[in-house]
Amino acid sequence: GIALVTSARGLMHRIFHYIIRMQQNGSTLLPSRAAGTLTDFKSVSVTIPVPWGTIAAKAWGNPSNLPVLALHGWQDNAGGFDNLIPLLSKEMYIVAMDWPGHGLSSKRPYLYNTFEYVSDIRYAADALKWKSFSLLAHSMGAGAASWFAAALPEKVKGLVLLDGIGFHSVEIADIPRQMGRALLALSQDAEIQSKVHPTWEAVVDRVLKGHASLDDNFDVSCAALLAARGAKAVEGGYEFTRDPKLKMPSLLRIQHELNITFLQQICCQTLVILPTHGKWYELMKKTISIVNNTKIHTAEVPGGHFVHMYNPETVCRLINDFLLTKNTEM
Repeated sequence: GIALVTSARGLMHRIFHYIIRMQQNGSTLLPSRAAGTLTDFKSVSVTIPVPWGTIAAKAWGNPSNLPVLALHGWQDNAGGFDNLIPLLSKEMYIVAMDWPGHGLSSKRPYLYNTFEYVSDIRYAADALKWKSFSLLAHSMGAGAASWFAAALPEKVKGLVLLDGIGFHSVEIADIPRQMGRALLALSQDAEIQSKVHPTWEAVVDRVLKGHASLDDNFDVSCAALLAARGAKAVEGGYEFTRDPKLKMPSLLRIQHELNITFLQQICCQTLVILPTHGKWYELMKKTISIVNNTKIHTAEVPGGHFVHMYNPETVCRLINDFLLTKNTEM
């Protein structure tokens, strides 16, 4: 029994290292969860200059095709789209970027504030020389995409939001105390360090435990995809590449009414994909009802917060149909 367990762990260790080597080489030659075969829709690495360093990204398809910018959620990375994007239409050119302080992107030299994720989209679009484009965004990325679409409606042709719409918001009376907590946390900035994990399996297990709390169906293969782009070898083991400052509270939180106003001013056709077992399913339905924007449409799918990772075929048809047809109906 012990020999079998040891052998299995060794095999898993080699698989994880194979995945990370493929990621570092800019390849996504990974088994497709939909077809069970290797995909020929490979990615290439893209580097986007920003004032504090670079934003790292992966691109699939022909740059002359329909441009789509893919945005991941908080503390994830572009690897979260590796199972989904190869299933999407080859008529699209899809660039999935790592937010600053995530994945392979440079860390911000200061604290992370919600509004700045919106400006990161502009940096990426300008570097790619896109006059207009569509957005495919998950979770926190959906919040930034929503606000960008409202702020610069002429830039966004279509919007697909995966289990997210708008930013997390609070009552206005709570904002001063929230800022107080953020100010007190400033003294901890220099003390925050990334933990070194002794083995690669420990890294993957940490990702698995953190994400499974949001979605029971998030499995070890999903965790391995995020770890492959989100961790690196260091002396004594491995550490996550994401900026530890991401966990520090934002100086300024968003008021409910402000968030609703932005969503009401989205002008492009928008598809919100709602996983029926998502943690925020009821809240999102309530928000969309309050917003009452006729441009915003919904589609429900079985699954949880990371359904696009472990069951991408559930959402790929919806995304293909929408981005290739509906987003032209302005």
